[in-house]
Amino acid sequence: MRRVLLGVLLVAGVAMQDRAAAAESFRPFKLKTLEGSQRSLPDVLGKATVVIFFFPSCQYCNAAFPEVQKIYDAYKDRGLSMVWINVVPDEEPLIADWRSTHGYTVPVLLGGRSVQNDYKLVMTPTHYLLDSHGKVLSKHAGYTAGDEKALERSIQQALGQ
Repeated sequence: MRRVLLGVLLVAGVAMQDRAAAAESFRPFKLKTLEGSQRSLPDVLGKATVVIFFFPSCQYCNAAFPEVQKIYDAYKDRGLSMVWINVVPDEEPLIADWRSTHGYTVPVLLGGRSVQNDYKLVMTPTHYLLDSHGKVLSKHAGYTAGDEKALERSIQQALGQ
């Protein structure tokens, strides 16, 4: 049912920007990696951090992620951290091959069933840009071609560039 809800909202192709989320703290998490180790929010924080909620068969995620990977590659040595959190547990077995096929190197965490409710997700991809203390700088839900340019500008500002 949750996957259907996300899919219905995604088909609309609606993108939402939420600056009202700014200055609130990102809800902490403790999630597993593909290899089975635990990672928490403090483990992934950088000078600026992008957290993206996704699932491997999401058409909008698959449209966005090649550009998002390029952003990660361009800024990871300048203090950018990024993590993708899967929100559809039934798709966990697909992730390793999906990452390998597309050449993605962004770390992936397994979100479990409560993630959609915990973060009030209504569509994928949804990304949060956080500062070094885990405060939300911006939130964006959905994907339209060109959204990655706004994300990159926000990352540059967060990194002080």
